[in-house]
Formats: sequence, C-alpha cells, structure tokens
Amino acid sequence: MKNLWITIFLISCSENDNSFSLETIDHDGTAREYILHIPEKYDNDIAIPLMLNFHGGGGTASGHVYTSDMRSLADEENFILVYPQGLYNVWNISLSSDNSSKNTTDDFGFINAMLNKIISEYSVDTTRIYATGFSNGAGMAHALACVMNDKIAAIVSMGGLLYKHTSENTIPSPKGIMTIHGTLDEDRPYDGIENYYLSINEIHEFWININKTNTTPLVSDFESEGQAVGYYSYNNGTNNTSIEHYKVYGAGHYWLEFIHNGVNTNQLIWNFVSKYDLNGLIN
Repeated sequence: MKNLWITIFLISCSENDNSFSLETIDHDGTAREYILHIPEKYDNDIAIPLMLNFHGGGGTASGHVYTSDMRSLADEENFILVYPQGLYNVWNISLSSDNSSKNTTDDFGFINAMLNKIISEYSVDTTRIYATGFSNGAGMAHALACVMNDKIAAIVSMGGLLYKHTSENTIPSPKGIMTIHGTLDEDRPYDGIENYYLSINEIHEFWININKTNTTPLVSDFESEGQAVGYYSYNNGTNNTSIEHYKVYGAGHYWLEFIHNGVNTNQLIWNFVSKYDLNGLIN
C-alpha cells in the first residue's frame, strides 16, 4: 500500500516542480510521510513561516494538494508548505487520556517529530508555525492549537470541528482562530455532534474564553458568485488575538471557495494566520 501511495504521488506531481517532495520520518516504529514544498524564494539565511495543511478523513496528502493547492501562494508569500499524511488516511485528534477513543495512533507526536525534523533541515521561523485543514484535518488543526501551545501560532479550520474531550482537557494559550463552515454540512454539522464535537458556536465560545475577546462579534454579509456568506469577527483579545468566522449559507461538506473583498479562500487563510506569531498579533 505504501508503494502504491508513492507511485500515485509521483504520477500526480509535476516533474518540473523540484521543490515538491515526499518525505519520510520514522515515528513509533512506523514510516510516516509528508509532502514538502519549499518556496521559490527560499533563502537559508532567512527564517520563514511554515504552514501545515491536513487532509480530511479517508483522504490523502497528495489528493489534498489539489483540493487545497497552496503552492503558488507559498511561493508568492514565501512560506514552507507541508501536507502531512495520516496513518490509514485518518488523524487521531483525541488525547491519550480519552478512553472512549479507539484510535491509538500518536499523531501529535508524529507532527512534533516532523516539525523538529523540518526545523533542523530548513530555516524556519519557529514563532510562526500555522495549521489549516479540512474535515478530520480541520479537527487536527483545532487539536494542535489546544495541545501544541509552544509551536502553533494560529489556525484555520475548514468544515471541521473541535473534539469535545480535547476541549475539556486542555488549557491552550491565546492564538488566532478562524473557522470556515457550511450551514448544510452533514458530515461535520454546524450544530456539532452531541458528546463528540462542539458546534461552531461552542467552538467560538471556547476560544472567546481563552482569548478574552469581545463576546459580541462584528457581523457583515456578502455574496460571492451568488453564494451568501456571513462574516463574524471577535476582536480585542489577549495580545490582540481575534476569532474570525465565515458562515457559508447552504454549503455542504467540501473545500469552500469564495471571494471576500477581492481575496480568494486560500489567500484569506494565509492573510489571517500570517498576522500572528506565538506572542499574538505581530506589530
């Protein structure tokens, strides 16, 4: 299966993209994989940010590259882009203390080891490591924001929710949080899944309490090619952190594409996270 995955990866990737590579690291006796894109403007003398982009459950890193292709964005904005591969194509977003979880894969340990390896090989601004993802991968981004306080500066979730047990058993530090979610998402419902996943509103309440932002958001509505979207912004948090939300009316469970003030989804994601480092909003 591993060789088949590598073959698919090699066929799907452009032979001319020499900065795009499949990397492997041994963790817990298992070869774990990730796709690495080094931006065209990379200079080993200059530390640059790093973005993690997680595929959804049942997906693959290589498939997610083409669902959420941020390579040109990484080249333009000069950040290292990483698409990790989940073991058996899923992410374990639960804590080891969660006895109800049947998944025992140490994905937090894998991500930590992978980051340490990349940091040892490239010039990374370790105060500016970000995470985004879709579905189960978005849940992983939320989990990392809770578990890896010393590494993750800001996250964006797309069609994913924060696992209830993780929210109840971690005390994260304030950080930038953005959620993008369709109101008709049936796989990760906007209203959450009782006893398992927080609703979008509960996620915001959780981070409002952590970030100490305003409890009442600034709200505006807009349309993008006929798609109605609500924009919510909770501001004035600790270290000028904020929580932003795009509520995509009538949208389901897929990578959501829209334009806001002339800016597309991937650029919106980068524009948000890149405002932050581990100390909060960058001056």
